[in-house]
Amino acid sequence: MSPKRIESIEKLKNVYFLYGDEELLMEEALDRLRQLLSSEVDPDFNLEVLDASEVGVEHVIDSAETVPLMSPRRLVIAREVDKLSRKEQAKLAEYIESPNPATVLVLVAHFPRTGEQRDAGGIRRIEGSEIFRKAREVGDTLKFTFGQRGKQQKLESWVRDEFEKREKKVSREAEDALLEMVGRELRDLEDAIERICLYTDDRELITGKDVEQVVVPSAEHGIFEFVDAVADRRRDLSLYLFNRLMRQGESPLRVFNLLLRQFRLIARVKSLAVNHDYQQMAKRLGVPPFLVSKCIQQAKRFSAERLRSTFLEFKQAQVELHSSSYMNEREYQGAILEILITRIIG
Repeated sequence: MSPKRIESIEKLKNVYFLYGDEELLMEEALDRLRQLLSSEVDPDFNLEVLDASEVGVEHVIDSAETVPLMSPRRLVIAREVDKLSRKEQAKLAEYIESPNPATVLVLVAHFPRTGEQRDAGGIRRIEGSEIFRKAREVGDTLKFTFGQRGKQQKLESWVRDEFEKREKKVSREAEDALLEMVGRELRDLEDAIERICLYTDDRELITGKDVEQVVVPSAEHGIFEFVDAVADRRRDLSLYLFNRLMRQGESPLRVFNLLLRQFRLIARVKSLAVNHDYQQMAKRLGVPPFLVSKCIQQAKRFSAERLRSTFLEFKQAQVELHSSSYMNEREYQGAILEILITRIIG
């Protein structure tokens, strides 16, 4: 699937199955595939991205059987295929046995996102599924993981490659500091690398001091974990993380502003997703593609009507946060935010 190995869409296989526990590596592979398609044909007419668990197997097969428009090939990306029922997977396996030769069908299993627990058993279940076996027979299966053996060395190599893509060199001291402060999540590392490169501007060598100036230690990532918990509508986890932030001395107003920013982004992504793909939305919103991916998943938990009522709750809370009270100001603001959180989640 890499353009380095395949230079024409006509040389692509009819079926690919993507799985593993490193979502970012998979998204990079899909981006290369989209770029390959866009270099030869108009993707607006010959690219479709679906959530198989939402649209159902019939929709996936109908899309795969659709004739391409002014192009020798059509690309269909079907995500979350491992969440289809056994009956639906059997039907998809039947299609894979005799796929449309004009379509490149990319089947994507669920990938753990940042903060989500990896499940080795889940990978084994995917490899034992009928659609996986059929995809391996007819097309190709691609596993995206660093595994456990040699993971540190692979991470270090990946970090160096990411800096090189941005025409930067990284010192060993900076590399060690980055992994120590950020951790091993590729999404977090990519975001940190991007910010470090912007900070150093036209300077080529990245030093340990640069990392220390730019990167927020992983211990301080709690507020973003909290924001995601609210957007995922996880009530117990949200309240637990919120109370922990308050005990750590976090500003209630900062918590409010970050929550509001996230929901504004979710609302915009929900609106744009109708006619735009991940890359287009990321460019338009000025955010990394992985953040768009996360917001799309979060947007599924809120209908348009629910989002409208959520913004009314934000407006009411904003007024109350700046109202006088007999309570200690911080305690009062914390109480207002706790009420807001429960109303957002429902």
